[in-house]
Order: sequence, then structure tokens, then C-alpha cells
Amino acid sequence: MTLLGPGEGLRLAALGSTYTTKADDATTRGAYWLVEEEFWGETTPLHTHTTADEAFYVLSGRAGVWLDGAESEASAGTFLLVPRGRPHALRRLTAEPVRMLTLVSPAGMEQFFQAVVDAGEEELLADPERLTILAAAHGTEILGDHPGA
Repeated sequence: MTLLGPGEGLRLAALGSTYTTKADDATTRGAYWLVEEEFWGETTPLHTHTTADEAFYVLSGRAGVWLDGAESEASAGTFLLVPRGRPHALRRLTAEPVRMLTLVSPAGMEQFFQAVVDAGEEELLADPERLTILAAAHGTEILGDHPGA
């Protein structure tokens, strides 16, 4: 059994979000990665996950969610499921960060964000091709900038 209180869990900040892991690959036997995500970046690039489904439950703040060629607003209480292979992107709509519970199944995406930290985020952002290759090695295909950017 795992019991974590508010704010507890391994914290990792990368690519516009801070992730507090509540359950990872080791605790779920690879089934999923569950994090409390604080999205403080402006946007995410348009991307797709080739090996995982991703679900978000918005706790606070507002985000624009680009999915299926259109943007919808997600505010507190909104649930969004993005099946693998579906291009999507996020845009923060409020001054404060968007807080979400994010579930990725199967687990593994956490290894991408750790790899970004280990490689040096600023160096990767300065070399987008290198970031794209790293993302692809971890099951994420970066398709381009946020469609609204």
C-alpha cells in the first residue's frame, strides 16, 4: 500500500509543468503513472503519445485543450481522456497555474521528463531536433508548435 499526503511524492519540473508523482511504474507494476500536475507554462507543443493513453482531471485554473482540430476550455471539474495516437496540446488561460491530476497508462512517460531534466532542459530547448529525438525515444511524437501560437 502507498499512502501519500498533500504535497508528498517525488517532484519533477520539466517543460512547463511540475509533476508530483503519486504512483509510478514501480508502485503500479507498470500499469500507470499518476501525478498531480501544475501546468505553469504558456503552451505545450502539438504532440501525440504513441504508446500511452493520457487522462486529465482539472482541479483548478483553466486550460485551452487542442484536440481534433479545435480548442475547448477545461476548468475545475473537467475530465479529458486523450487516447494514444491523438494529437493534442494545452494552453494556459489564467495567470495562475492549471492544477490537474494526470494519469498516463501504461507508465513510462515519467522517464521522458526525467531524461529532460538529466540532459538539461535549456540545452534541449535550444536544440529542438534533439528534444524531438528524445521525446520519440520515450513514446511521444512532437508534431509542431501549439496550433494557436
